[in-house]
Order: sequence, then C-alpha cells, then structure tokens
Amino acid sequence: MFSSDETNVIIEDNKERNDKKSLRKQKRAHHRLLRDMNIKCSDRPTQHLMICNGGLVTGIKRETLQCVLDALISKYVLIMPTGKSYCFITCNSKEDATCVYNYIHGRIKLPGQNGPLYVCYTEIVPSIDNVMSNSTFPPGLTLIENFVTKEQEETLLTTLNWENECESVSSQLKHREVKHFGYEFQYGTNMVNPENPIAPIPQDYKFLQTLFDKHSHKYTYDQLTINKYLPGQGIPPHIDTHSVFEDTILSLSLGSACIMNFKKEDRNINVLLPARSLLIMTGEARYAWTHGICPRHSDVIESENGTTTQERDIRVSFTFRKVRRGGCCCNFKEYCDTRFDTATFVDAKTASGLEDSYVHKVYEEISNHFSETRRKQWPNVTKFLGSLEEGTLLLDVGCGNGKYLSGDRNLYKMGCDRSSGLADICRKRSFEVLQCDCLYLPYRNNSVDAVISIAVIHHLSTRERRRRAISEMVRVLRPTGKCLIYVWAKEQRKDSTDSFYLKYGKKSKDETEKIDRSEISHERISECCLTLPVHENRTNFVHSDMLVPWKKKGGERFLRYYHVFQEDELAKLCMEVSAVMIKEVYYDQGNWCVILEKCMKIA
Repeated sequence: MFSSDETNVIIEDNKERNDKKSLRKQKRAHHRLLRDMNIKCSDRPTQHLMICNGGLVTGIKRETLQCVLDALISKYVLIMPTGKSYCFITCNSKEDATCVYNYIHGRIKLPGQNGPLYVCYTEIVPSIDNVMSNSTFPPGLTLIENFVTKEQEETLLTTLNWENECESVSSQLKHREVKHFGYEFQYGTNMVNPENPIAPIPQDYKFLQTLFDKHSHKYTYDQLTINKYLPGQGIPPHIDTHSVFEDTILSLSLGSACIMNFKKEDRNINVLLPARSLLIMTGEARYAWTHGICPRHSDVIESENGTTTQERDIRVSFTFRKVRRGGCCCNFKEYCDTRFDTATFVDAKTASGLEDSYVHKVYEEISNHFSETRRKQWPNVTKFLGSLEEGTLLLDVGCGNGKYLSGDRNLYKMGCDRSSGLADICRKRSFEVLQCDCLYLPYRNNSVDAVISIAVIHHLSTRERRRRAISEMVRVLRPTGKCLIYVWAKEQRKDSTDSFYLKYGKKSKDETEKIDRSEISHERISECCLTLPVHENRTNFVHSDMLVPWKKKGGERFLRYYHVFQEDELAKLCMEVSAVMIKEVYYDQGNWCVILEKCMKIA
C-alpha cells in the first residue's frame, strides 16, 4: 500500500478485488443505475465507466477525481450528477476505459472515504444536460452578493460573544447556537410574543438598516436572530409564520457559504448563499416556499470545471424580521396560519378527502399500535358511565379498541368505529361493534339510552361536519338520555397547570434548553390543494387545525388531522343542535368536555 503525496490517494495492492464484496457492490450499482436513469451496466469493457460509490453525495470533489484520471489517460469526460452517490467517466476508447478500470476498481481509496472505489462498465452515460440542477429562483427571492465588505463582515463577527448571554437571549439548540434581539424567536412555535420585548438590536448593527434602506426596503426591522452553524449543522424546512412577521425577511450570510433549499410542491431549488451575501424573501418565496439547510459538511456547487463539492466552514447568519401587528392578509391562504383558525377553511369535498387521507387511512395503518397505547379508561368518563342506571343501553361512537365497552356488567354496551382494524380488535374481545361513519350513524331515532364519544369529532375538518356528528348522536338518543363528548383542547395549560399531554413530554430544565424546537414544518396535501402545519408533539398548540405525528415502533411516521377546540367552542357548537340541552361543561386534562341531555318531545 502507498499514498500519493499530490492527491493523498491511497492505492491498495488488493489481489482479491474481485471477491464477493466487490461483486456485491457492483450488482447493487447495476440495480440502482437501472432504476434511477434506465441505464444498463455491461459485463464487457465499453468506453463508459461508472464509479459505483464515488459521487457528489459521498463528498468526493471533481478535482480529486481529475487528479487520478489525468495521470492515467489524456482525454475523458467526467459527469457527476447532483444528488447521486455515483459518477460517470467516458473515455476515448475501450482500452483507456480498461486502463482506468484496472487501476481504480477495488484499489483506490480517496481522502475521506471509508473504503476503496468500485467501478463497472455501462452501455451509455447520462447527458450532461440531464444532470444539471434548475437554477431559477422562486418568485420573490433576490440574492445580493457582496452586500457587505470583508471589513464589515469581520466587524460584525467580532461583535459576537457566544459566552455572554446578558446582552441578548442566547441558547444552544440541537442544530446550532442562536442569539435573539428585539423579540425572542420561539423555535417550538415559530412565533414571537409582541408584548414581551427583549434587548433591542445593538447599535453596532444599525449601519445594516441604512444599507437595507438603499435597496428600497420599507421596514425598520425590529427582530434579529443570529445563528451560528458549524459544518454539519442545518435547519429543517419551514415557512416563517405569516401572522407574526411582515412580508420581507432578510438573511445575511457571514463567514462561509452554504446551500439553502427552497421547495414548493414538486419544485425543488437549491440556492448558493455566498459569504457576505444578502438573501431577500418576499411574496411567494416568503409565504409559500419552505426553506431549509441540509445538515452536511459540504455542498454540491457549480464551478468553472463543472459540478463539484465545496466544504463548509463556520457560518453565521443575521436574520432580520419586522414583527406584524394583526393578522396576515396575504394571497397565499392555503399556506397562511391566519386562515387556519377560521371556522371553515375547506369545502365538503376537500374535507372528505383530507379526513380520508389523514384520519381514516392512518388509523388503518396504526390500529394495532394505537390499541396497545389505549388501555386505561379516563377517570371522569368512568364516572359518567357509573352514573347511568342499571340496564342502560350505551352507544360508544368512535369506540376505538373498545376500552369503554369493558366492565360495567349492569350496562348494555355497543360501539361503532370508522376503522375496520379497530373494529376487528373489538370483535376479538367479544364486544358488540360495527363499522360506520359518525356522520351517518346506522341506528334508529331515539334508540339508545346514552351515548359517549371520546376524542372523535376533533378529527372532522369543518365546523359543519362537527355539528352534524353531534346532531347524529342526539338523533339516536332517546328523550332524557345523556351524551358525553370529549374533544382535544387548544389550551393545554389551565389554571397554571400543564395537562398530562405536556407533562409527559417535559424534561429537566437543562435538557429542555438543549431541545431542538425546530421551526414548524408544513405538509402540502396535494389532493386537497391545502397546506397544514405539522405540530411538534408534547408542546402547546399554536394552530387550531394541524397535523399531529404518530410514530410506530419501527420508526414509521404518520400524520393525523386534528382540530383542537378553544374554550366555549364545543358548548357553542352544541347549542346549535336542536332538541338538546347542555347539562355540564368542564375541562379534563387537556380536553373540553360536555354532557348533553335530550329534551322531551313536544306534544
């Protein structure tokens, strides 16, 4: 074994390079290439080669490969597709290709790589045009290079003392260090509290506002977040909350360049942010495109010689925002959190599709795991069941795994659920259940003595559908019969006490400070032309309508739709239902609860 001083390439004298491991690597590459680019590999020498485990994604630089190839052959074309762990070489002849193959395959180990490179012959290679990325910016995105001078950059960086937390709110997140001025940016909610200002933006940074004004920016920015990124750190994709900040958001990059990714539906655009550049996000780019930074040590960039990689150094970003007073009035309502809290944000057809994809199908996937986590009855529901007369016929609407159908032998119980998986679990436990939609209960009018519906109607996505579900329960209830309804509350902290939902996720103060309260992500629901925020589990609710993650034991993640109810919202909804009176409204561990009684028939 020896090392080349020029390229630090290690050449291994491996007589067994065609061993089982080598053949296995080649076979995997054959399948991957056929799947990705519909290109077949060849068992015989051709002019074309693929380096199976050497591409931009693996961190290999174009210049490093060129140093190896230049020592072997005089003419070749090196193609490095973006987003791939492999690359291609087209040689002038089969003889040249064979020379490269014999020299590299199983013998060459490049700097930073765990093992030797593996090579195979291919019938063709992709055209260069097909591997170049789309460089068109999202509408409303502007990048100004060299916005500050090197001297100004150095001045700004020297003002930062990451050890001193007195002048600002400073914290250590999982992905980076951060400082706040003007208002503290809450990463768990993507919000600030306008009523709780902190230390203002320092005078040392005021010259930047003057530079902003020269580019016709209409705001005097009052919130600044400074992030320090080490190589390998990033931020998850997110959209800055509409209702909290005004239209224009500025991001000044210092110290090092990086790639920021912008995504909207099926469009995906990478933007290189050079050091000392200013990124301006307005309009569609600000309101409708997610932006994020992938946590990696290098970025794929376009150089004069073609696509290559560029190592990251320590990068510091200054993000300037203007705090908004009042709701957002943008034209991107499907992405706007101000619109998420309106009474009706989708029509009936959209609501049905949303619930089918993000409620019904999810419960079919998680029914077994869900059942394992839902065994203990809630005390106040048990208390309600205990108050019913002997011989009462009880209907549990949305009975789940049937945990309220057990016990109480003095009651006759039956249940229904939309999920066939959960209904099957109930049947195996010998419960009387059927599968149905809570909006269309297959029971006669006035046919049951009592109804319970625990944690069900908050999965319905419009006010009208939630009201109809309550009306259906009242319809099948006999006069003077009682109905208990539980829904998830938006208020998870009441009377200075956290709900079990919040307590369960609490950690020590030191641990909490290190938690990555990542920017709120959003899920684009293509079949409904709708975007909803994704809630971070075990934190306070920010939105009324959202998607809540469920993680199975194997790590698979599902998103369930929820509408969380504000105080009095459930009671007001019940008041719109005829022939029923409200007997009691109460709060129970992060849930709003109501007990209804059906009125006697009027003669």
